[in-house]
Amino acid sequence: MEADRQSEPTWIVRGGITTPDQLANGTRAHVAVPGLFGFSVQHDPGRTREDLAAAGRFPNAQISVTTAEQLIAAGRAVGYDVRIVRRPGRGFHHTVETPDPLPGDLAEALSGAFHQVPNPVRFRP
Repeated sequence: MEADRQSEPTWIVRGGITTPDQLANGTRAHVAVPGLFGFSVQHDPGRTREDLAAAGRFPNAQISVTTAEQLIAAGRAVGYDVRIVRRPGRGFHHTVETPDPLPGDLAEALSGAFHQVPNPVRFRP
């Protein structure tokens, strides 16, 4: 079982359909961490996409998924260093740190790293 966890991709999950506009509109300063700018995701190495979706409690019918490696590579492809940092928040909250404001080419690249799947654990308040 431990070998399976190590081979599991390092998933990143975000609620909804991650378009460049959705990222631009969802990118902001973190309220609890001065100087941190970016967008929220669920991430925890060794967790499945389903674990992360459950922790995020997303009401969306679709979630957007990628891996840390794909997201970092997408940023590098357009000349940016992207960091995924743990920060206060619900579940396994992390912030994908970006420049302020989020450049359009980076929004396009990061959006392209995500793909959409049905939310397996849709939260209904």
